Amino acid sequence: MPTIYRSMLRDGEKPRVGASAIMLGVRVPADVGPDHEGMVEIRSGGMSVAPAWRVLPPHRISMRLSEQVPDARGKGNLACFRAGDGPFANGEVSDTLVLRLDSATHGLVEPRSAMHIDDFQAALAAMRPDWVIDEE
Repeated sequence: MPTIYRSMLRDGEKPRVGASAIMLGVRVPADVGPDHEGMVEIRSGGMSVAPAWRVLPPHRISMRLSEQVPDARGKGNLACFRAGDGPFANGEVSDTLVLRLDSATHGLVEPRSAMHIDDFQAALAAMRPDWVIDEE
């Protein structure tokens, strides 16, 4: 699995699950636009991730990390999470999810094949055990 980073709210030592820009999930229609039947097509958007937490947008890095990232201006309750251990490259994230890069510093975790938005959210939530806080 590619190494991916995302800034999210904590729920204990794991990310909080939900349809938010700062949770483990996607927003409709900001991140994905399901069709009239609720289906999310491949290559149509997904959950934003980065290759390292230091390249996340400054508003996504907690201000408490400003010694490491001087521009950090995110809320104090955000944590930088990491999942995976492979190179940041297009590839499989799980049986039903893939990473598609759209730049060297941004990618989207998307459905491998068309799936209902509820199934997509559930597949993202199922990744919760894979995420660890990594702010080193």
